[in-house]
Amino acid sequence: MSEDIFFWRQDKALGNFGDALTLLFLKRLFIGDRLYPGHVQHLVGSVITVNRLEIVRRDAQAAGLPEGRALFWGCGKKDGERLPPDLQRQCRFLGIRGTLSRDALGLPRDTPLGDSALLLPRVYQPRHNAQASGKILWIPHVHHEDPGEQDLDGCPDYLVRRPSIPNSAEACEAFIDGIASARFVMANAMHAAIVALAYGTPFAFWSGSGINVPFKWQDFTSAFGLTLDFHRTYGEAAAAYDRTRPDRAFANLDLEPLLKVAPYGISGR
Repeated sequence: MSEDIFFWRQDKALGNFGDALTLLFLKRLFIGDRLYPGHVQHLVGSVITVNRLEIVRRDAQAAGLPEGRALFWGCGKKDGERLPPDLQRQCRFLGIRGTLSRDALGLPRDTPLGDSALLLPRVYQPRHNAQASGKILWIPHVHHEDPGEQDLDGCPDYLVRRPSIPNSAEACEAFIDGIASARFVMANAMHAAIVALAYGTPFAFWSGSGINVPFKWQDFTSAFGLTLDFHRTYGEAAAAYDRTRPDRAFANLDLEPLLKVAPYGISGR
């Protein structure tokens, strides 16, 4: 893979499901040459950070370039703070995860919105996963614990899937198969919730043993005008889903603008 593409844990044998979706985009969605050479590309994740941009700059200077240039497509911030102006000048934003990141960065209101993972159904048709079929699927964050007795109180037949997966498009596809086959997804890893929403599987934000970066969860749902609470048990989560129906709000989000600004040509277009 090109050194000009970054995603979290890409240098490890086991990556993280949401971030490794970069590999699935490269396999199934993008064709041809990149449209913005000379930029380090970020295609998914909460990677619009001072630390990430300082690394891009440092690596560029080590290569004899005056400054590094970074491209972000459907990514988001981790907080509502503005970037230092000199670092923001390094950036090209091709769409943004949600309105919270958009406003923190001072981007125009017509900036395309949506997490890039919401586009997955356009390029990947899940296969039936018999192990997950009809079950409540619990997916903790990569750094958090599996569900305990309090979480599982009153839960019907369930399965726990951790998001530490091999860094491959095929491993991402297999993980998506489980989400799409499940009866309900309890997501403590945000991209488990995003993928569930994209494929029409009922889901909830699960509080688990901790919540990784609350801002990014709020940013994700801000793209379609919704705020969702975190829940501990399946019973309260299922009731909240029936009450809020995030799938209906999501149906109003137009993802075509995000596709149109993709950093490569798009397969099938």
